[in-house]
Amino acid sequence: MRRAGWAGVEFPLIVTLYVVGIWAASRVAHDIGKTDPGVVVIDEVVGMLVTLALLPVSPFGVLVGFLLFRLFDIVKPFPATQSEHLPGGLGIMTDDVIAGVYAHLALRGLAWLWPAWILS
Repeated sequence: MRRAGWAGVEFPLIVTLYVVGIWAASRVAHDIGKTDPGVVVIDEVVGMLVTLALLPVSPFGVLVGFLLFRLFDIVKPFPATQSEHLPGGLGIMTDDVIAGVYAHLALRGLAWLWPAWILS
């Protein structure tokens, strides 16, 4: 089996996009006058990166990861709902990161149960 993703690239990328996303989402939310404008999608991108971080997933695994991320993004388990109330872009970004963490853990569990389906 090949090595999982490279933390030296993935984590700095996720952190950088998270910080840039906070700034950008705050600006857009302020300019549009909405607390979580639908035109902001960097939060979804970062959430998916968190979902797939350090996992050598197959194309099917990516699909499963996406579906898990969407599920947790919609359901918003604790503390995702509470994080939405953080100010500006911080709230916009953080709830998706939390959903990504839940999806990541679920995807790891599925990879443990069915490695041939999930992992590449």
